[in-house]
Amino acid sequence: MSYMEIYERLRESAEKEIKKKKKGKMRAVLGYSICSVSVGANEVLRELQKTLVDQKLDNVIVETTGCNGLCHKEPLLNIITPEGEQYSYELVTPEKARAILISHALYDDVIYEYLIKE
Repeated sequence: MSYMEIYERLRESAEKEIKKKKKGKMRAVLGYSICSVSVGANEVLRELQKTLVDQKLDNVIVETTGCNGLCHKEPLLNIITPEGEQYSYELVTPEKARAILISHALYDDVIYEYLIKE
């Protein structure tokens, strides 16, 4: 078996496991790059993780992603529902992050005043 075949099998296996892990769960994806870290993304990430534990939210996966080009709106937090709906929140503070996570995970509610504005 070639190295490429081994790699493809490993990749397919990993993708399958990741898909299984995410199935039926909400995703909270925090923009995490130099610009977001400089305006508080570390604190937001800590608060998201703390909220998961404090509220026993087993239906949520917290992830980070790189730059999305909206530096003036950082930190950005995207909530992606199990159905695929996406909500993008701007200028997220630790307090807002906690409220957003609880609102979506426990009550399936959107906090419209925190959503990205044009």
